[in-house]
Amino acid sequence: MPFASFIDPLTAVLDLLVLLTAVVFYTGVFVWYNTRKGDTARATVSLREGAVLITLLGGVLGLIALWGEFNWPISAADGLGSYNLYFFDPILLLALLTVSFGLAVLFRLPTHFVGMMGVVIGCGVMYYGARADYYLKLTQDPLETLLMYLAFGAVAIMAYPATLYVDWFVTGRQNPALTPIASAPTPTYPRMWTVLLAIFIILVILAGLAAAAYGMAAAWGHLESAP
Repeated sequence: MPFASFIDPLTAVLDLLVLLTAVVFYTGVFVWYNTRKGDTARATVSLREGAVLITLLGGVLGLIALWGEFNWPISAADGLGSYNLYFFDPILLLALLTVSFGLAVLFRLPTHFVGMMGVVIGCGVMYYGARADYYLKLTQDPLETLLMYLAFGAVAIMAYPATLYVDWFVTGRQNPALTPIASAPTPTYPRMWTVLLAIFIILVILAGLAAAAYGMAAAWGHLESAP
């Protein structure tokens, strides 16, 4: 993805996305495992620690995205202005989602509101990827790019059941006011929640792999041709 001279944050963004998926995976596994074992205290501590890192990484991504939105570093004069929207819009939306989740956890607020946003943001990110790759032909690596957009969009969508789980069965055990509606402190259908969380974790892994694959396909070309 071409950038103006001496401005090329693509590799940094992809590194941050891979690191973000690693943190979400690690946090999710420990929260689920400790909650299943009935150790809500450890699950909550793991959730809050993960929230700190997720907020930090999302904040850095958001700063890069805002810089790109205001400066449009990809030259419009060369007919490449669309890349600014294609690249920075989804990053800004994902940064908004991650920072919102982290702040909700840290301030002990319900997270399912963030999950609801994730459904809308995820659909938008997937639309950006499909529209730009196969209709507008904006990328030279259509498969890797599309897979990355679809994977991160799917993670954002599946964040909704993940946040419901957090509110109902993790933070909601200590503060029932955080739950969307009143419910038992343990899952009534544990297998259903296990499947939903497993899908979420698998999608997080796939998103990280997709970002790494896109990096190997495209980003390192930018590294090799840096000014």
